[in-house]
Amino acid sequence: MNKNILDDIFHDKLRDNLEEGEVVVWDGKPRFNNYSRLIATGSIFLFSGTHLFFSINDQDYWFAAFWLALIIFSIVELFYRQRKTRYLITNQRIIFQLPKMRNVQVHSLPLNHLDKVLIKDLGNKSGTIELLLKEPFETKIQTIDIRNNWARKNPTLELVDNAEEVRDYIEKGIQGKL
Repeated sequence: MNKNILDDIFHDKLRDNLEEGEVVVWDGKPRFNNYSRLIATGSIFLFSGTHLFFSINDQDYWFAAFWLALIIFSIVELFYRQRKTRYLITNQRIIFQLPKMRNVQVHSLPLNHLDKVLIKDLGNKSGTIELLLKEPFETKIQTIDIRNNWARKNPTLELVDNAEEVRDYIEKGIQGKL
């Protein structure tokens, strides 16, 4: 029996952040397809594996052990980040659950602070949605490109299924039509 299903039915910490009258329009999380997994692990192995190869070739085994540990840590962090990241779109805001060290942080971004919604890396209906803020607003929400572990300039919803549909929900929310 899947314990996560029971946890979602009885208690959902992310939905506890909803205010009265706030309605969830969409709930999702990053989803790796085979292409995304291949790109993510390939970039980790290419960068770190090159350094590992040269360390072994130079007979610098401590440095080689460091790079091997880094490869393992990067792959574990990649899948941990995907598992702990979650998004909610409501009629008022977007709520982000993002991993922070061994815990998670919850952030929210009001829809009226958004200027544009762009889809990046669209492929096979899934993609990354970039949220551009209106000029006077700033946010402390720091999202990470899950595929290569780089910080994003703007908040993003990473590797979401049906990215165009999700973008439409956000745009309707910006226009006040949700």
